[in-house]
Amino acid sequence: MKKKSFVSLYIFIFVYGLFHVPFIIAGFGEPDAWRNGSVALNWGVGKGYLPARFPGFPVVELSYGVLACIFPAEKLWLYTNSLTLLLSLIGIYVFYKILIYHNISNPITISLLLFFTPILFVNASSSMDYLWTICFVLLCYWFLLNQKPIWGGIFLGLAIGCRLTTGIFIFPFILFIICNPIIESPKVFIRNSVKFIGSAGLISVFCYMPLFIKYQTDFLTTLYPPRDFLRSGYYILQYLFGVPGSFALIFFLIKWWRQKLDWNWELSFWSFTLFCYLCLFLIKPEKVEYLAPMMPFLLLLIGRIMGKKCLYWLTFLVIINNIVSFGIIKSEEQELRWIDRGIAWQKLNAYKNYSIDARFLINYPYPPDSTIVAGWHLPGIEYIMDTPSFYSRKKYLKDNRIKFFYEQENFFKNNVYYVFGSFKEKQNSPVDYNRIIYPPSSQKKE
Repeated sequence: MKKKSFVSLYIFIFVYGLFHVPFIIAGFGEPDAWRNGSVALNWGVGKGYLPARFPGFPVVELSYGVLACIFPAEKLWLYTNSLTLLLSLIGIYVFYKILIYHNISNPITISLLLFFTPILFVNASSSMDYLWTICFVLLCYWFLLNQKPIWGGIFLGLAIGCRLTTGIFIFPFILFIICNPIIESPKVFIRNSVKFIGSAGLISVFCYMPLFIKYQTDFLTTLYPPRDFLRSGYYILQYLFGVPGSFALIFFLIKWWRQKLDWNWELSFWSFTLFCYLCLFLIKPEKVEYLAPMMPFLLLLIGRIMGKKCLYWLTFLVIINNIVSFGIIKSEEQELRWIDRGIAWQKLNAYKNYSIDARFLINYPYPPDSTIVAGWHLPGIEYIMDTPSFYSRKKYLKDNRIKFFYEQENFFKNNVYYVFGSFKEKQNSPVDYNRIIYPPSSQKKE
């Protein structure tokens, strides 16, 4: 690694870390991140490991649990978010080294493009598993490149312990071991394959053992609702490279595909990795963030076949998409906005408002025997009520039979309140619009 490149890399890592300070102090992140906080809090107070949702994310959840045993609950997100950021920065370093290993030009630009992609940037310091998974997958790939299959398997096992679906990487990585031209002896690649699969399987089984002991195989059964693929596809464009960036990428790839493509084992491996993960995503296209683990391999492919100028333009469009977005469809409003705040800007404001709204809803003056349909506000409400500073308020709510629920149920009570955004306005809706609570961040006011 050249000295100049080395300095550029560490400047990038330092600046990237500074950019995420506002995210670190804004709260855990999205609602699922607050669920991870609750898992950590339960572990910290001795209630044991209770996963936020199946099939569980034990490496992440238990790591946060260790932090909950050390640091105060009121500001636990400062430490869980910082740990995620640390792994994100390690991921930047490892990805850069992988680019150097493959002799791919413009490694800093490609690293910028990857880690400023909105789904990575906004989660690089939130209490979610996405960047943990990416970091461990990159470490796995790095050790496989250096002919260390046991270490590669260990880190893939940790990645599987962060997100079970990462097990799909077993197939392309085995292909990598078999097709690697450096390995000529069949005995060597068979031995390396056994070492890799064995170590990955052992570590992943160890990670999920607490869940297996408690739930047997029930934690593996999860149902996923159907998705609108057309709308989901446009949503994916927004959160990957932005709408302008996505169309620019398609144009650039068409332009450079025939001129620059020199097919080899590297391109075959990266393409097969993308194919495997896209197939898995199509089976359960829940959230665009689920595509995050495949993004490094997409960027390796882009870096190999795309020209310098095209790469600069694409990187510029992606970074700008975090500040200003174009052609945005707001999922909650179902309307097209030609220009709006960037993805990172929107997410940072949402993370800040989430904690404020949760405290507002906890302290709202409900009458006794009330039921509150809180929707996606519920994870934050549950976490904050479990912190020591809210013990007295939690006791008051319990004594007065005031309960929070995620969604509408068959309540046979008069005092049912609905948090704005927790229901969809439909004809013949059971919602009493005189009992809607508008938290501070909502656009409407009581």
